[in-house]
Amino acid sequence: MKPNPLKNRIRNQLVRAFTLIELLVVIAIIALLLSILLPGLKKAKEQAKKVVCSSNLSQIAKAIEMYTMENEYKRITLRTESTGETYWMGQLAPYFGDDHYISDTSDRKVIKALLCPSAPESKFDPSIQKQYTKGYWGSAVAPWGWSGSSDSNRMTLSSYTMNAWVGYDHMYEGAPGLFKDWLSIPGNVPIFGDGVWPVAWPRGTDLAPEDLAGTKNEYMMDRFCMDRHNKTVNLIFRDLSTKNLRLPELWKQPWHVDYEFPGKEIEVPRSE
Repeated sequence: MKPNPLKNRIRNQLVRAFTLIELLVVIAIIALLLSILLPGLKKAKEQAKKVVCSSNLSQIAKAIEMYTMENEYKRITLRTESTGETYWMGQLAPYFGDDHYISDTSDRKVIKALLCPSAPESKFDPSIQKQYTKGYWGSAVAPWGWSGSSDSNRMTLSSYTMNAWVGYDHMYEGAPGLFKDWLSIPGNVPIFGDGVWPVAWPRGTDLAPEDLAGTKNEYMMDRFCMDRHNKTVNLIFRDLSTKNLRLPELWKQPWHVDYEFPGKEIEVPRSE
């Protein structure tokens, strides 16, 4: 009997085909590889966000440096005396190329350097964020919003908080701990960092927050102490250096002239 070429070809194809068990093994291997690679990719993505955040803080610090140079090294004004509507955002905006903020800091046009990629504009939601006077508190994952009115559609948004001890505020001028001029501020003093409100006056006696969501705001240090970058936050200092700090290290920084360092390391809660 002559061999049947078609029959032989089909037989050979069946021999070469995967069995069900082999197919399941291949699927299991692919799943294992994904389980190994995905955490690494997630970690790389978070690291990239941290780097962009650090770069943003560097831009903010350089903007303040230029502002003080052009204003005889006076401290930057946190808010205007007349209405309290124009915060530091409007004064620094021209140094980012956003001159429109000089006359109106609440037109909701985003200044990219003021937004951490881990707390972007898309996360701002006034329907769930807590309102206070003319603004909305931020959180570990959402930016804060500030306006001269209660209109949430006209908000200046930012993910960063200024150390108010280095600035000028007509309501607090003369308070113990304030730096009196820009040039007298030591290089190791934090001036900005990841935060949930425009300004903060951190103290060594501040207790740790109840959680790290960044929504409690009972103490001034709460405005920095949150889980934004895997239980760390970025700070920039007077000497223009940036650091990524573990949350307990926030209490180890000389925030103001009379800052009292805690006697022991602060214990922060676990992330949810």
